Amino acid sequence: MTLNGLAQLLGTTAIGVLVLTTTVSIPAQERQGVVAKVNAADCAGFATQDAAAWLKIPAEQVSRRVEKVGGSLWICPYSAGGSPPGISFSLEVSPSAAKAAEQMERYREHLVTAGDTGPFKGKLPKGAYSDIMGVGDEAVWSDVNGSLTVRRGNVTLQVTLPKVKADQIKLAQAVLAKV
Repeated sequence: MTLNGLAQLLGTTAIGVLVLTTTVSIPAQERQGVVAKVNAADCAGFATQDAAAWLKIPAEQVSRRVEKVGGSLWICPYSAGGSPPGISFSLEVSPSAAKAAEQMERYREHLVTAGDTGPFKGKLPKGAYSDIMGVGDEAVWSDVNGSLTVRRGNVTLQVTLPKVKADQIKLAQAVLAKV
């Protein structure tokens, strides 16, 4: 049966619904159990060519120094030549999405505790963190350390450079697109 024949049989509304349901991505709650196979030691595939566009220099001038800081946590800084890093993020790959979600909740609790300590007490008018919608399964911007932390499934990404929140969100989306 042709698409026109199906449209006449079911009506155009049914075809619209049929087409829409085939193009919608998997909802976050259904993705919760997904375990991504990510090579954190390779910064999830975010290469020097990717960083070059952010640093606005040729890829040959970008240096990347990947460092394992413990367990499954890797730090990925990118620099223009010998300059300090212009891009830096960390990646952690948990054994499950549930474990990563637990770690994210614990991170929020630590931010609240830090926000109540001497250097920050009374100086964070919007609180220690704010949830950011539309990035990964959950995302948190921290006024305590000026970073964006995003979880998608079992992968947690924390962007510390660049410092501008909007740029951190764009970088997180670019890195997560590799996952």
